[in-house]
Amino acid sequence: MRRGLLIAFSGIDGSGKTTQIKALEAQLRTTNPRVVRIWSRWRPILSLPLLAWFIRRGYAEVHPTSSIGFVETHLPWKTGIPSLWCLLVQIDNFLKTTLKLAIPLLLGYTIILDRYTLDLLVEGIADLHDSPSSNRLGYRLLRILPRPNVSFYIDIDPQVAFGRKPDLPSLEHFTERVSLYRALSPGLDEQILDGRQTRERIHALISERVLSIMNHSRSG
Repeated sequence: MRRGLLIAFSGIDGSGKTTQIKALEAQLRTTNPRVVRIWSRWRPILSLPLLAWFIRRGYAEVHPTSSIGFVETHLPWKTGIPSLWCLLVQIDNFLKTTLKLAIPLLLGYTIILDRYTLDLLVEGIADLHDSPSSNRLGYRLLRILPRPNVSFYIDIDPQVAFGRKPDLPSLEHFTERVSLYRALSPGLDEQILDGRQTRERIHALISERVLSIMNHSRSG
């Protein structure tokens, strides 16, 4: 059986990912019932005991928001703790995402993925205030996740995103992450979409690219 199609969407919260994902899912389902949407975001599993210790020691705090609990860490830099934390978090991400993808891909489903390698890298690097060029083992692990057939990054100004998601910590939170998205997206072969365009125009660009890939896959 041929591997399913993997379509990934990345971008800062408030970039319009969910709107575009829902539009694409509705379009594809008119001709293909084998479409599944998957949301990929970190949840602590192996990293949970260390997170609990961080919170007790004042190294981490949880910011409740309307949709997620946002964890912010303040780790001592002159120890191996940041590297250990990075590795455990990214193992959680790798295992969770791989388990969600493996069976639908093997069964030939078309998967629309809300957040993927780029987003997981951005969140990890921002959490530790690392350089985009950081080569920690945890970040390298994410780069061996299944390669998408196409991945879209919706680029948007931090101020606009913050206006849409004002319950997240601060404008600086958005500014730092948008800078990382822009630095990392070229190296991950992301198709960059200008979030200032209308929803209809962005959907048209996504649809054209996805349908082209699907037609090529069928003919191959």
